[in-house]
Amino acid sequence: MDILLIRVEEKLTWADIADYADCLSRSRKAAIERKKQEGDRINALLSRLLLMSELTARTGIPERKIKFTYGTNGKPYLKGKELEFSLSHTDGAICAAFSETGEIGIDVERRDRRVSDTLYKRVLSEEEQFHLTSSADFMRFWVQKEAFLKRLGIGITRDLRGVNSLELPDTAAIDCGELFVGASGKGALDAVVREISVEEVLSRFGACNFQ
Repeated sequence: MDILLIRVEEKLTWADIADYADCLSRSRKAAIERKKQEGDRINALLSRLLLMSELTARTGIPERKIKFTYGTNGKPYLKGKELEFSLSHTDGAICAAFSETGEIGIDVERRDRRVSDTLYKRVLSEEEQFHLTSSADFMRFWVQKEAFLKRLGIGITRDLRGVNSLELPDTAAIDCGELFVGASGKGALDAVVREISVEEVLSRFGACNFQ
């Protein structure tokens, strides 16, 4: 499993990268521009640019010819290829994972994200509550649950208390400083997160080629 992480600096604005939205299809560009929050637009655009450029690099399929299919609950798959992928983003970070050895899921969250005490009982299993010592523990449990459910193509539509992060197979929480990255799938326990810069991703689109 290959995991890529982009840290998005607070000083980055939509105006800095808005022109790169022209590299996307009209419908995708419009969907991103409709987002009300600037941070959401930034994350959505960078996530899409990262995904499309990586899929092309890993499969040789030109961006304009990449097609997707979707599972029962909307999980996307690359049409005609065994390459699996998963995306996640949070405030100040974007994460993507790729694998050719089966289903995967990825999630990224800030270690210091504030959560209410009532959420603990709504989300955590009894065993997780017993081992909970801090809000950071909660986020570590959370990213594993989310990654596992995304791997299954379910998402957080089910009762999370029935998903015990301390027992999930091939699922790990990777400590990345102020971030936790949850990874699920073959190779997750040994996965290493590779960081790439916003500039590196944008440099792949000197000439937009999949409008």
